[in-house]
Amino acid sequence: MIGTLLLYLLAFKPLQNNSYTEEESYYELPRFWTSTGFCPMGEIRRESLKAVFFSEEVQMNLLHITALPAGAITHIRIHWLLKLVKFIQYSTAGVPMYDFADLDAFILNLDELGLFPVVEFMTDLDGILASNPDIEGSLWQDFSYQVTKHYLNLLGAKKLLQWRFETWNEPDVRNYNRLNFTVEGYLQYVMALRNGLTAGGRRKVNSLHFKLRGPAGLFKSNGEHPLCWSLIQTCNLQMSHCPIEVLTYHRKGQGFAKEVIESSSQLLKNVYEKYTNFRSIPVSNDEADPIAGWSTPQSYHEDVRYAAKLVYITFLHWHVKISNDVFKNLESISHDNAFISYHPYEFAQRTLLAHFRMNNSQPAHSQFIQKPVYAALGMLSKLATLAADVETITLNNSNNELWLLKTCSIENTPLYLSWLLLPQENTTTLGNFTLRRQLPFTLCAKENFAYIIEILEQGHTDPAHIWRAKANATPFPNKTQRAEMRYAQTPRLQATGLLSRAEFELNIGHFQLPWILLFRVCSYLSPVLKAPRPPVITKIAEGEIFIFWHEADTVQCLKTYEVWLKVNATAEWNIISKDWHLPFPSFQFAPPHSSVNGFYRVRGIDFFNRRSKFSNIVEYIEI
Repeated sequence: MIGTLLLYLLAFKPLQNNSYTEEESYYELPRFWTSTGFCPMGEIRRESLKAVFFSEEVQMNLLHITALPAGAITHIRIHWLLKLVKFIQYSTAGVPMYDFADLDAFILNLDELGLFPVVEFMTDLDGILASNPDIEGSLWQDFSYQVTKHYLNLLGAKKLLQWRFETWNEPDVRNYNRLNFTVEGYLQYVMALRNGLTAGGRRKVNSLHFKLRGPAGLFKSNGEHPLCWSLIQTCNLQMSHCPIEVLTYHRKGQGFAKEVIESSSQLLKNVYEKYTNFRSIPVSNDEADPIAGWSTPQSYHEDVRYAAKLVYITFLHWHVKISNDVFKNLESISHDNAFISYHPYEFAQRTLLAHFRMNNSQPAHSQFIQKPVYAALGMLSKLATLAADVETITLNNSNNELWLLKTCSIENTPLYLSWLLLPQENTTTLGNFTLRRQLPFTLCAKENFAYIIEILEQGHTDPAHIWRAKANATPFPNKTQRAEMRYAQTPRLQATGLLSRAEFELNIGHFQLPWILLFRVCSYLSPVLKAPRPPVITKIAEGEIFIFWHEADTVQCLKTYEVWLKVNATAEWNIISKDWHLPFPSFQFAPPHSSVNGFYRVRGIDFFNRRSKFSNIVEYIEI
């Protein structure tokens, strides 16, 4: 576990003059769930991949991902990304020379969005491997060196140290193993990558170390998957010379969150029993999805059911990380859900967004609706720095349960409390139940506390329900229908106000299953919100724009954002997001009868209704 802190709330002596009253073990909560990924569709050729990566759809998809709250998604894992690198020629010394221009453009776009790539060394190097089989290892070492050095020079050490470098994805699977690795060739390839990364980080003073992750495998039987098993078998004999420093594997479920944990546990137990030296290194399940096959439509992918499954998977990994020795070195998990859906499965595929390709418009364009799973990631980003174990609450002597994750701010900082609550996976009924929990602090006259309750609820914060019930599942929803879906795409503001007693009380009987509820408390001594960064405005279609902004660093007590517009320099400012709850930093604006031209600014509002300063003003003129 990374920097485990066993803390007791009783021992806290915060600056905010309240006294904690509950004894409970809290631990540092690393953000281990903030990675997503996808594989581009189509042919695995540079020009085809380039067309996909720079397409309107992929660029808008990435824009929405970065428009989640700060820290919701930090890394994105994209297969075949290095195919964008083009071999030019050999130098006079016989060293391959590469053109990084296409990859640079994509990477700089990610960097501007605030996303870090997970770079998988998956490429055929434009065929030079096949024509030089006797020096494959040298070619891989040189290529990984050139990639590292190139982006170190382009972006600097601080950013590159946040990247993740990984070996070939699922090398034992025929669809991916396009180089037909032998065991010997694969081991040589991995060691060459390690040597290249080491050389790339070497400096006269303060050399940098870039970890290599792998083998990103399914780890079926040794006979089926000899490459992955051979790598860890070889490493286990001499860990000091092992090229990988994070063991990555893929374990999905068959529809249930608990299956992800069960299958992961079985794999790690098998690894640790046979290869005991691997007990000491970090592990990562970088495809921890509830079911395989992103494009296979599943009805639960459409709505709050998938959102809840992602939260279950996160809760379960947190629970085993602090309670099960097998998972003590868990570094991260990732979900492969950054794909782009297609008709007729706009909501039903494993994606964060529903994608509508509007081929009936001139010109054709893409529309994206944020699904509840997108909002769930935003809710997870609101968790505090320290967390207790997941609490299981049994209801009315039945088999039904609620799962509660309680998090809080660290000692000697103004109080911030964030509790995430949802029913057990696949619960069908809860009955009329009132949950009561004492808050772990005492109210006092010297300080005020405010709270907010937000909820994702099936059938209510559910754009797919609106699409089916009110738009007849049309492939081309009109502006009014899209606005109605977007109005339902964020958590609903259930309640907010000043705390009158140190107790959480909630009747859950009237909520439609499944649901996810976020309860947060802030001290009045919390910093006032800083101004958001200036909004970025992207044209979607004529008379329609997507507005997003990067958040300031004081947003844990944020309740909502306001987006303001004045149509010209002499006009009055108007709130165009009036009546919208905007807990996330984006807003799609498509007025029915007016232009989108004008000046825009944004500000935040906290639990106490204190306003931040406005962002800088941005002018937009439709071309």
